[in-house]
Amino acid sequence: MPTRYYIRALKSVLLFYAIALLAIAFIYFTSSAQDRQVDNFSEFLQRGLKLGWMSLFLAFFGLVYPFIGYIKHVVPRAHALTPEEKATIIAIFTNARFTLRQDDGQVLLFRHKNAFTRLMRVYEDAITVDYSGHRLIVEGLRRDADRLARGIKWKLNSEHDHDEYA
Repeated sequence: MPTRYYIRALKSVLLFYAIALLAIAFIYFTSSAQDRQVDNFSEFLQRGLKLGWMSLFLAFFGLVYPFIGYIKHVVPRAHALTPEEKATIIAIFTNARFTLRQDDGQVLLFRHKNAFTRLMRVYEDAITVDYSGHRLIVEGLRRDADRLARGIKWKLNSEHDHDEYA
């Protein structure tokens, strides 16, 4: 497995633990003392919850999440990417609130503009577009990569179709 998987899995596990802890703390502090039937938070955790099973579930889900949360979307092309098409791709990402961070002549690297969004995605917000061959490979967080790859495919195909009929 690639190193990126291990980093994403560790971040996912920690994020899920943090979210669970915040949810449990919210429930504890918003419920009345009469409903809690305990005096302190640590006793609430030990008594009222099955922490072992919950921890195991969160760890398992965190380890599986990188497999389902990140994708590589292939956009087939009949020809190599032209400079105009490259500018179109950059415009699509700019409209989606991403900024171009790197272009090495084969891969474009985009990151989200919003710092809070990046934090909520545990800084795993990078989307890469590999345009080295006769296809584009868009890789990143599933919800963004899939949406942007479909937008690229639609925009590049509609521009190509428009040019043919002009």
